[in-house]
Amino acid sequence: MPRKSQPKPTPPSKAPASKPALSEGFKIKLQIAATVFVPMLALGLWLNSQGFFG
Repeated sequence: MPRKSQPKPTPPSKAPASKPALSEGFKIKLQIAATVFVPMLALGLWLNSQGFFG
């Protein structure tokens, strides 16, 4: 009785390298801006809720 041959496994296809959406420099600038402006916004909202500005 002849043996059934196993199908050869297909090697995983490599996806084409895509260009990153954001450059590294822009990511760093965005992180710096977020660490400065987000706490400033939160502080401003909290102070406003406490009646600090009027």
